[in-house]
Amino acid sequence: MRAFAICGITNSGKTTTTEHIIRELMVRGYRVGSVKYIHCDGFEMDADPETDTRRHRTAGSQIVSAHAKGETSIMFPNRISTEKLLNFYQEECDWVVLEGVSDILVPTIVTAHTEEDLRMKWSDMVFCVSGRISSEIDEYYGVPAIDATKDIIQMVDHIEDRVYHWQPDFNRVRYLINSLQYPAHTWR
Repeated sequence: MRAFAICGITNSGKTTTTEHIIRELMVRGYRVGSVKYIHCDGFEMDADPETDTRRHRTAGSQIVSAHAKGETSIMFPNRISTEKLLNFYQEECDWVVLEGVSDILVPTIVTAHTEEDLRMKWSDMVFCVSGRISSEIDEYYGVPAIDATKDIIQMVDHIEDRVYHWQPDFNRVRYLINSLQYPAHTWR
């Protein structure tokens, strides 16, 4: 499984970029999963106190699953790490797109309105720029800017070339990468 993140400023094109990438990966025959970070304080998927699953949780169940005919939802009573979450995708997906997720070390596409926005979100893991700013620039610090709404084939070709297979313990090498001052976005 290969995983990468799409991070950026609000309304800069994260979800639009994510949608286009997912569709093109599916066209290429891949099994694709996604994770969407919810930025709203107080968000609860099972907020209604009268649902059976909420009643299970209130009774003390550590993990609650809603297992329906066409869907399975698993609810944890707390936020789990992205690394632990990705373990659920290992057998089911070839690719996982992490939208708005920034708590794990994975190759990253940054979306932005301006170069100032890019500076705020920049890291050594950035391998591509997209979103609104990609119609105004061709590259930023040597990293290509590709508009997913116009050049999705080029975008996904670049993703296939630059994103490596995710390993559950890859986050542990963060310190090695930083200590070597090695630009991680050149890794494959």
